[in-house]
Amino acid sequence: MMDTLVGRFAPHICESCGATGSTLCNCCNKDILAKLWIHCIACLQPIDPKYRRLNGAICASCRRRLPFRRVFVVGERSGVLQRLVGNFKYLSRRDSARSIANLLASALPDDVPDDMNIVFVPTSPKHIRERGFDHMKLVAQALAKERHLLVQSIIKRINNQAQHSANRAKRLEQTRSAFELENRSVPERILLIDDIYTTGTTVQTIAKLLRQAGAKEVWLAIVARQRMQ
Repeated sequence: MMDTLVGRFAPHICESCGATGSTLCNCCNKDILAKLWIHCIACLQPIDPKYRRLNGAICASCRRRLPFRRVFVVGERSGVLQRLVGNFKYLSRRDSARSIANLLASALPDDVPDDMNIVFVPTSPKHIRERGFDHMKLVAQALAKERHLLVQSIIKRINNQAQHSANRAKRLEQTRSAFELENRSVPERILLIDDIYTTGTTVQTIAKLLRQAGAKEVWLAIVARQRMQ
């Protein structure tokens, strides 16, 4: 409702072309989807199209060592995708949740099981207070509506240290103590979603927690893959 009222007096502007009506217009949405990520999310090696159709953006070698059954990525964190996610998080462009959810829904295959439950990486309480919302919760809710799935809020963030400026070793140290599971049952099939994948330590840690708690299958869906500088 709030987005509707805001849009009436201050129309949403496409992050790419500047057209009014949405933070990502249909044409620019198609442009992003035409350049879907075709590499392994971990080692960045190109993946054969036939293999990718079955397993997504994770090579056979990385799939053996990582806790993900299938992986899906919209694109690289650059250009329009970087602006879309960044302005959503830091400039409170809440309507972008629907645009981002639409991109994720398009990156996912048609054969997502009906009993798959969406689990999102939670934003720190500090950032929720600053922004006024948990950005990935909004995306999860929009994606669940679009793909007719359930959302489970079963991950709790207990460490509020920022990771965007930390190196890989520091990220790993922070992440190991950053999350815990809420005291509730864990679904057998989980679609874990997050906005940005850099080193992968956050989603790998959470996926391992979910597997240890009883999840038999964890899929991963990421909006943007950030290449390390």
